[in-house]
Amino acid sequence: MTQVTAVDPAAPGAAGDPPLAPAAPRCDPAGRDPARRDPVGRDLVGRAERLRHDLATRLTALVRPADDAGAGERGGDGGSDGDALAGGDVSVGWHAALAVRSCAARYRAGGEEGWGFPGWSAPTAAAAVGRAALHRHLDDDPPLGIHPLPHPLALVKDWMRATRPAPDRGVAEWVADRLEARDAPTLAATAAGAARWVAGFVRVLGWPLPDGLALLGGGRDGAVLYPWRPWKRAPVAVRSGADARLGRVTGSGDFAVVVHRPTTGADGTLRDRAAFEATAAALSIGVVPARVVVTAGDAGERARVDVDEALLDAGAALVEDVVRQRVIATERGFAAEDATPSAACRRCDLLAGCGPGRAWLDGPGRWRGGLPSR
Repeated sequence: MTQVTAVDPAAPGAAGDPPLAPAAPRCDPAGRDPARRDPVGRDLVGRAERLRHDLATRLTALVRPADDAGAGERGGDGGSDGDALAGGDVSVGWHAALAVRSCAARYRAGGEEGWGFPGWSAPTAAAAVGRAALHRHLDDDPPLGIHPLPHPLALVKDWMRATRPAPDRGVAEWVADRLEARDAPTLAATAAGAARWVAGFVRVLGWPLPDGLALLGGGRDGAVLYPWRPWKRAPVAVRSGADARLGRVTGSGDFAVVVHRPTTGADGTLRDRAAFEATAAALSIGVVPARVVVTAGDAGERARVDVDEALLDAGAALVEDVVRQRVIATERGFAAEDATPSAACRRCDLLAGCGPGRAWLDGPGRWRGGLPSR
């Protein structure tokens, strides 16, 4: 069973969900509890390897033709790149998992832009720019934390000005292109979002940052969570959305992955987010993390979710659900009868052709003053 350490029962959280917990003591940045036994056993490398094998087998059965399945399970390349996903690869990240969980029919209608990496924009680049700017400051000013942290916006602007065009540099290449194009509105929006990310991250974790913390996404220590594919050249890539790692990666698995949210957001999805990131990290690193730390930057709070078998199983199910819906999208596309109506239907582009969504919004008591009641 998923365990969430919550010290303050009055902390904010959705009804029925665990409240976010105050920050862990600075003496133990990884959030370890010496009295707690490891919830998934000591063979955390073996558990990650079994997770990789089991999930690869399940995804292979979904994606590859039957005559190619054996090659995929044996780790071979096979003769197909995944005919069941004709029309583009699928990027399995947290937002895709959330979209499928919220309304599978809407996800299936997303097309290639909704199934793959959405590309960089001011909203999608904010966290990546914030991490890069903070990482540059840590690299340029050893020993860590001795010098005061500049204003987050100044920190981000300094990094953006120093960015130069270079291929295959992810968000840095995109920022350099925006600079060259003199796209001031996009750059201003990106800088504002990145500064908010940095401010919230430091507020929750403190300054200087805890010992053993590594920002993910690059840098001298190679702290990167690479996408995991179930087989070579697979059209499926599972991408972690974690922002940092607390503790060294060793066979004991006594480390945490950190997911930073600038705003508190909907805590009803906190367990699902922790499940997905625990699974994605285990697939990428090859060692199961001990816990996932989910932060709320605006409130200065964090929740520690212990990683156990149930959490990993839930994360694997989220990954499998995304790929399954992607396969269904190839076969029959959007099907309104599979919609999951909710208040989000009011903003859905598919509402005109979605009977269940219109019926739900037209239900008694649903509209008040032109807005849905919930």
